[in-house]
Amino acid sequence: MLKLLLNKKVRALPWRFKLFIFRYFLSMRDPDNVVDFAGGKTLSIYLPPFPSRAFDTFLDAQLKASKGEPVPEIVNISLTTRCQNECWHCTTPGDYEPASDVTLLKTIEHLKEMGTYQFLFTGGNPLLRDDLEGLIRTAHGSAIALVSTPGPLDRARARSLQDAGCQGVLVGLEHYDAIKNDELMGREGAYKDSLETIKNVKATGMLTGCWIVVTSEMIPDLDRYLRFVKDQGVTDVAIFEPILADEDRLLDEGEREYLLNIQKKSTKNKGYPRIISGPFMDSEEFMGCTAAYNRLHITAGGDVYPCDMLCESWGNIYQEDIREIWKRMHDDYPEPLCGCLALNDTEDRLPEYYRRLIRKPRNRS
Repeated sequence: MLKLLLNKKVRALPWRFKLFIFRYFLSMRDPDNVVDFAGGKTLSIYLPPFPSRAFDTFLDAQLKASKGEPVPEIVNISLTTRCQNECWHCTTPGDYEPASDVTLLKTIEHLKEMGTYQFLFTGGNPLLRDDLEGLIRTAHGSAIALVSTPGPLDRARARSLQDAGCQGVLVGLEHYDAIKNDELMGREGAYKDSLETIKNVKATGMLTGCWIVVTSEMIPDLDRYLRFVKDQGVTDVAIFEPILADEDRLLDEGEREYLLNIQKKSTKNKGYPRIISGPFMDSEEFMGCTAAYNRLHITAGGDVYPCDMLCESWGNIYQEDIREIWKRMHDDYPEPLCGCLALNDTEDRLPEYYRRLIRKPRNRS
């Protein structure tokens, strides 16, 4: 930790943000959360290890944000809409993928030049793309590359992803019960494939995560689910709420509050994996919704969205340079707001994270 404190880029950050880093990202109160990986230390599957080139990129992004000059730090790229499962909440149904990766490779290079430190390759099921490893190699280096998949991922392909530079794999798993999971993921055998994928990712030494979309019915079982996946070797869980689902499946305020608090609870509960909960991340207490402020989503068809849940296209990478699209989109979303933009439940004030971080005063007309 002393080495990190003495890092020139850390010292250049505003002092309030240094405190923020150590409180939320480096988790000095709970050293068990820090994982040895790739010759360094990392707190989360979503963060680069320290020291590394990608960690330097992460620090550069925070410094630029503190000066009111944010970059697209986090980019999700959907590589295909194809998938063997039919999850009830899927936002990318269909049978489509681009014919060539040339434009994607160029787009990734441009994003790295702009300051992106994390690429998440998703779908559909990105494992169905033969060129996935080539895309990971391009992203790897000054950024980290992650893959989100429902599986199946065998040991040989897991090694191939690792060799390409993949830092970790996030596996879809909707329930600890096989029958209920397969119903939610729309295919018999999905549960078996997910658990086998987790096992094979863990065997390579890559970081191992999973994700779940939590409905009202799942909340009473969430504690058991979190303990179950930790027993499988999962270190990180992303918790999402149903956003583009029908209104009957949307969470109420009390249920969102529960998902907000469960992330706080996870930092003190040894039986839980590390948690990233959407309602907490979007809240006033933390980052707020940063769609188009410091993150974006690229669809399989090349459309650039603020996020995969905010389905408004600001351009297409097969028709226009990502740098021009980002500038246009970001100009319309110049700062984060409290609450999820896709749910239209935002408040016009900065969340705590940015009140502590941003040096540049707000310039609202």
